[in-house]
Amino acid sequence: MTPGLRYVDSLSLAVLDQKVLLWRSPLRAIDREIHFCLSFKRSTGFTPHQYGIRQRVERAKLLLKDGKMGISEVAIACGVTHQSHLNRHFKRLTGVTPKNFP
Repeated sequence: MTPGLRYVDSLSLAVLDQKVLLWRSPLRAIDREIHFCLSFKRSTGFTPHQYGIRQRVERAKLLLKDGKMGISEVAIACGVTHQSHLNRHFKRLTGVTPKNFP
């Protein structure tokens, strides 16, 4: 038995009438997350992940136009872990790679 499961078991033995609440709390969090994601997509037309990628690409476009940073520096400044990730998303959304961006 894992330490986490032992802890849950000890809690459930201590408060038997509240055992169900231990499992309801994570389920409520999942319900809230799903509701948020659905509401977000309804409002913006994008999932939170898609929206975040688009925002990073928009920021990258501004930084590239400024011309003070290299592509790898722009990737880091936009919160992208690898330059290749920026290249892939940038090309998918703009049709050109960051190197060929005006």
